[in-house]
Amino acid sequence: MKAHGPNTKVYVDILASIEGRKYAIELKYKTRPIECVIDGEEFSLNNHGAQDLGRYDVLKDLQRLEQMVADGVVVEGILVFLTNDASYNSDPGQDKQTADRNFRLHEGKGVSGKLTWGEQTGQGTMKGREEPLSIRGRYDLHWANYSRVSSKSGGEFQCLMLSTSGVQTESTEKAWSPPSVITATEIVTGFTNTTEIAVKDDGATPWFDSFAKQGEIPLSQIDLRDKLANHLREVGYLVSVNRDLGNEKIDIWAERDNETIAIEVRNKTALIQAVYQGQSISLKNQAAQDVSRYDYISDIGKLESVVRNRPDVTGYALLLSNDSGYWNPPKKLNAVDGKFRIHDGRLLSGVCSWADEAASGTTSGREVPIHLTGTYPLEWRPYLRLDNAKNHEFQALLVKATNLPKPSAH
Repeated sequence: MKAHGPNTKVYVDILASIEGRKYAIELKYKTRPIECVIDGEEFSLNNHGAQDLGRYDVLKDLQRLEQMVADGVVVEGILVFLTNDASYNSDPGQDKQTADRNFRLHEGKGVSGKLTWGEQTGQGTMKGREEPLSIRGRYDLHWANYSRVSSKSGGEFQCLMLSTSGVQTESTEKAWSPPSVITATEIVTGFTNTTEIAVKDDGATPWFDSFAKQGEIPLSQIDLRDKLANHLREVGYLVSVNRDLGNEKIDIWAERDNETIAIEVRNKTALIQAVYQGQSISLKNQAAQDVSRYDYISDIGKLESVVRNRPDVTGYALLLSNDSGYWNPPKKLNAVDGKFRIHDGRLLSGVCSWADEAASGTTSGREVPIHLTGTYPLEWRPYLRLDNAKNHEFQALLVKATNLPKPSAH
């Protein structure tokens, strides 16, 4: 899965989103040769060997996970290393000056700081892995029994699992010790239960995070645009609204130092009558969610076009709403606007078009399918909650488009 950092994109084996928070999981699997039959199924595992390179790669994954947490891409990184090769988890006993001495992963080893190859390491050994690794936290390595499939050599599998929910330099950073027998359910419940439930800045959109902390309730779409534009000015951006860009208009165009952002805003409301911060708040029921979803995805398509022609620009499509019908998964399957659904957890990509049975009144002015070049995991984030009354919870959907490839001629 491709995850977006402040200035880069990184690939992670598994990217999980739970209650609006992202978790990155990196997997490593190294085997010794073994052949066995389990429940009538034959298994034949290869000999991966090259344990020195395997150790380096495991710790490089840990370094990447720490960086993802530090950059705000995820709130927690989890490294899972499964192996039936005892040379990884067994203590060598003697402190030999081997080439990969600093990358050892045996039981009880402490890992932290700058890790380098031994001085006598050959260029062929470390080819493609020459760079030293820097581990910010302190990890005491503890292996857990995973399974035993045979009494033969290589028949015992052990697992090393490390978790980082925040980059620390104190020696109190601890590795997460998994239970003695690990199941898929325990992996999930284990790491979610060890994470403090809190909304953290994702690092990529500090301008929006600081805006959200102000707790503004826009009364209209124009009001949202103007409030956000004013906030961007307050934090140092040079801002213009309704910026002409060819045949398009961009709601907010903001520049600061070497950063340029283009923002399209949508504000969709459900009925609410409340008093907030001493002021009477009255929001209408705008309904027409199907049309609004189309318009929001159209904003993403517009921003793709902008950043494709101007790769120095980062585009953001923002939707703010107190209508849970936008972020909750649909109860009705195969709806006429199914391709335009933007509920939490959906992966948005490709061609978005109305179903054949969509009424002309619904699609009027919006008949053209929307072709998206990028792929967008949709993750709604909490914005504001007045109380537990209906429609008193506001959430925001913020999609980022940047440096997308041009669509093929097909």
